[in-house]
Amino acid sequence: MAKIDENIHRVLRDYGLTEYEIKAYVKLVFDGPATPYEISETAGIPYARVYGTLEDLEKRGWIETQPGRPVVYRAKPPRFVAELAVETSKTFMDGFVSIMVRDLQSIYEKRETVKHVGLWVIHGGDKILDKHEEMISRARSHIYFIASTLVLKEADELRKTVADAETRGVDIKIIFFSNPKYVEEEAIRLLARLSDVGVIDEVEQAAKPFNIVVVDGRDVLLTFLWNLEVPSDIGSKIAFRITDEDLAGVLERYCEHYWIKARKFYRSERIM
Repeated sequence: MAKIDENIHRVLRDYGLTEYEIKAYVKLVFDGPATPYEISETAGIPYARVYGTLEDLEKRGWIETQPGRPVVYRAKPPRFVAELAVETSKTFMDGFVSIMVRDLQSIYEKRETVKHVGLWVIHGGDKILDKHEEMISRARSHIYFIASTLVLKEADELRKTVADAETRGVDIKIIFFSNPKYVEEEAIRLLARLSDVGVIDEVEQAAKPFNIVVVDGRDVLLTFLWNLEVPSDIGSKIAFRITDEDLAGVLERYCEHYWIKARKFYRSERIM
């Protein structure tokens, strides 16, 4: 039996064959059909191990037996073995992908994930307005702003910061849920002169008196009213700033959904 080429040996070993399986198969390819004793002698496989080795190769489909006594083994053509390996690998991969996508992915999506995110609690209208200005002034690409509670004083405070962001080329979309109890019409008019605005009219019973600001798909500011009976009291507000891309991404999809549904008023237009 000729010496096994190092490249052939490496490929077969990487495929998963044992040292004895490599020697037995290559022996049969080089020299033709042989008995277990002949394989043991010429391939250097201990006789006590040769039968187990040949059985394993036969299970793989790489060799077969010829009828007669003593039993004779012969190698199946390497081309056939290669095609068999490809088919076996394809079947395995199809099953693997099915398990990963159908079964494990659904478990992954349903699991609870513990994350450590940045959370800041802000009390008072003035401090909340300051945080709005800070986040908007640091925006680089885009801002979503859902305003369900906004008075003219607040809009006037935000005017310069919004105008500066527009000048920097930041894409700003402001969506108002217009309810006379929580949103002053003058606040809508003012910001519509500075940025693209969408308006969704809603009845008082369906009012959602909280605001959402999402900056650059990462920073979120959620603002809620303490006093629902006196929404003009900007001091009765609490806000939560959260830095988390997953939350920001979800909220951006909500914002875009409402933007599509809203009546649009672009900077070049005026709300009459």
